[in-house]
Amino acid sequence: MRQIIVKLGRVQTVIAITALSSLASVLITLFLISGFSQIGINLDVFSHIMIALLVPLLLAPPISWEIIGLLLKVDQLEVEMRKAATFDALTGLFNRQAFLEQAHYVFHLAAREAFGFSVLVVDLDHFKSINDQFGHAHGDRVLETYGRIASHVARRSDLAGRLGGEEFAFLLPNTSAEQAWNFSERLHETIRNTVIEHDGDAIHFTISIGIATVTREELNSKDLEKVLSLADQAMYQAKQQGRNQSVIFANSYAVEILVAS
Repeated sequence: MRQIIVKLGRVQTVIAITALSSLASVLITLFLISGFSQIGINLDVFSHIMIALLVPLLLAPPISWEIIGLLLKVDQLEVEMRKAATFDALTGLFNRQAFLEQAHYVFHLAAREAFGFSVLVVDLDHFKSINDQFGHAHGDRVLETYGRIASHVARRSDLAGRLGGEEFAFLLPNTSAEQAWNFSERLHETIRNTVIEHDGDAIHFTISIGIATVTREELNSKDLEKVLSLADQAMYQAKQQGRNQSVIFANSYAVEILVAS
């Protein structure tokens, strides 16, 4: 019922309630008139039907207007609460809990349907320095900008989330290591071409990315936490190699350094 009310909106719902209540009032009145006539009591049909119409027409709109308004407010609050429990308010990406829940679902789906995937752990480079130099408000602008870029680069099937602070993650279904690398390149390139204005100055930022890929053959030998850990290790390797680059974690625990040009 609530879904119908939300879909119709306040005005159309009030009109529908008024029409239905008027119809019900008339039908009940006709039934009563018929009953009275059968026991020999004749009533003025016209006047009683007019009363049956006027009463709901006068009472239903103001009463239903307030009630429907309250229901819509409650529905909006529930929507906002669900959104707050699912999405990071600053970046618009999944928050940590929601990302991990969705990622676990995709992991189990991958095991059942036998498709591989890649995980990327992303960290903003020198983010503390950005906060110290330009202030936390502009640090937040950097995070907001990254969130918009991540949402733009990601496909509809990809998961993008904020793990905490300036650390983020992607889960890319049906994505090989090479494809994940190409994805990271698009992310690097988009960020490289992004400028945030600050009092006439330009704020640039870069990211370090760690990539871990699970093939179909490896699904039964790994869990999501392990894959995230491998991607996290690769990301720290990217930091050690000078930042602003991506690293693919190899099964041999060696890493292949792929520097963003």
